[in-house]
Amino acid sequence: MYKIKYLPIAQKDLQDITVYILDNLKSPKDAMDFIDILDKSILGLKQYPYSCKLYHPQESLKAECRFLPVKNYLVFFVVIENIVEIHRIIYAKMNLEKIIK
Repeated sequence: MYKIKYLPIAQKDLQDITVYILDNLKSPKDAMDFIDILDKSILGLKQYPYSCKLYHPQESLKAECRFLPVKNYLVFFVVIENIVEIHRIIYAKMNLEKIIK
C-alpha cells in the first residue's frame, strides 16, 4: 500500500478552495462535502495510484504526473516508490499549462 504526502502548495490549494466555498459561495456544508469527497478519492490512491490517467502537457515534465478528477477539480500527483505525492489541486477549467510545470 502507498502512503499519501501533500506538498505545501497542494495544502494551500485545498485551503484556498475551502475559503472560496465558505466566503464566496457562503456554503459551509458544500465545503465540508467537498473535503469529504476529496479525502475519500485521494485515499483510493493508496491502493491504485496507477489507475489514474497520465497528464500530457505540451512541454514535458520532470516526473510522470497523473491526475484524479474530483468534482470540478483535478488532483495532480506523482508516484515515487511507495509514496503518492499530491502536487496540486486545481479547478479543472483553469489554464493547466500555466500552472502545472
